[in-house]
Amino acid sequence: MSDTDSDTASSVGEILEDVSEADTTTFKCLFCDEQWSRVPDMFSHCHKEHDFDVENTIKKLGQDIDELSIIKLINYLRLEAQKGIAPKEIKVDSETLADDKYLHPTLPDDALLFELGDFMPDADSKAIDYDEYEAALQKNVGGNVEKLSLDNDRDTDYFESYKGNAIHREMIEDRVRTEGYRDFIEKNAELFKGKTVLDVGCGTGILSLFCARAGAKRVLAVDNSDIANRARDNIARNGFSDKIEVIQGRIEDFHMQRKIGKEKVDIIISEWMGYGLLFEGMLDSVLRARDLYLKEDGLMVPSHCTMRIAPISDKEWIADASGEKFWKDVYGFDFTSMIPGGILNDREIGVFDVPSKSIGGEASTFYELDLKNIQIRDLDFTASFSSKLGSSSASIDAFAIWFDTFFLPGEKSQDATAIDVAKWGNNGEAGLGFSTGPYSTYTHWHQAVLLLGDEDRKKEVKGGSTLKGKVTYKKPRKDDRGIDVTVEWEAESTQGPVSGSSKRTMGA
Repeated sequence: MSDTDSDTASSVGEILEDVSEADTTTFKCLFCDEQWSRVPDMFSHCHKEHDFDVENTIKKLGQDIDELSIIKLINYLRLEAQKGIAPKEIKVDSETLADDKYLHPTLPDDALLFELGDFMPDADSKAIDYDEYEAALQKNVGGNVEKLSLDNDRDTDYFESYKGNAIHREMIEDRVRTEGYRDFIEKNAELFKGKTVLDVGCGTGILSLFCARAGAKRVLAVDNSDIANRARDNIARNGFSDKIEVIQGRIEDFHMQRKIGKEKVDIIISEWMGYGLLFEGMLDSVLRARDLYLKEDGLMVPSHCTMRIAPISDKEWIADASGEKFWKDVYGFDFTSMIPGGILNDREIGVFDVPSKSIGGEASTFYELDLKNIQIRDLDFTASFSSKLGSSSASIDAFAIWFDTFFLPGEKSQDATAIDVAKWGNNGEAGLGFSTGPYSTYTHWHQAVLLLGDEDRKKEVKGGSTLKGKVTYKKPRKDDRGIDVTVEWEAESTQGPVSGSSKRTMGA
């Protein structure tokens, strides 16, 4: 979740019009263009479709093989494939891989190089970290070769934003969020008793402490921010150092498995949700952790999220949020050239607590995330929605997007799209969860608001008619932390059909 002032509306991002590139969180097959998110699946594909056994090739290289050699192997195989050599004709031996030119990645930003933890040497050999890899790359390949991009300023800023106290206080003070997790853990303590839990993005360690207090045997608390040092102190002060181990680093790092160990975990818990649910891209890391570390019958906490959308039909609220009301009269002067000059504008997605009276139609669930099964590639999508407009709605001014979060253990598993989490606790429905929508208690996530263009806001719609449309989420080019959101819609007016489309960016 992004750093924000919970008392005021906020906005993030600049528009990026470039067409999105392939999701860098997946990786290309060694010998064809097919994309994969799991190394074992890709290696199996190479064996069956290309007649090349990568795992057996690694084993044949012998016990002296090190991590750099495996990285060289991947780059070498890609290079040979680019030359047009048939996979079964590629010869691999230690002498070939002794050449340090193969440290240089064949593909720029090759995500596969960060996913090889399961195939690295045993833990009794020294794990090499990114700094050592980069140093070896530059020393042996030369200064004229572009360095492998292992990190970027966007990621650095992201983790830096989480090292201070303010953002963590804001999240912990969000009782809907924090008590939602606590209540699930405490009311389902039997799920945690004696189990191993992986907390991805542990922050101050609050979720890890809930798990340990509920009886977890071991909790692995991972965070790449310096807040990990505070988490370690918090855990020690509360007497849980014997159960909770804090590990600072990125869950994606190829040497992280050395620290976590090769035993699979029973539960992965994480508070990964961002504005509009997917802003910040932390879910990518959680899904990688799931694929690497979670037992087949393991539990994801939360288990599901649904994404919801509703039209906003309230020109007075729009005028205030966009700055139109303010700029029309500045001490008697007309400053309308400054419009839109507020947090709600025609480039970015704004973040607001939208008054429920401003919602102009029924909320529609347009996407469900089953955290046990969804893949990273599924986080770029286009989905349909439908909403019956309120009888007094005369225009569509904007769209509000929010999410509902579910904690559904296996025996309580059900269709999350059919559950109204705002009513849980009142009507005895199974499961636990919370909503971040305008009809529930406000949270630090607020709602993401996408303002329509001026011409679209002038179009009249017929109250009580059905609004239909599509929502597209797509990561901007070279920015897995941001989101481009496009909403296309059509409705009825007294003169016939009307439609519109709006694209806004949430990013930095």
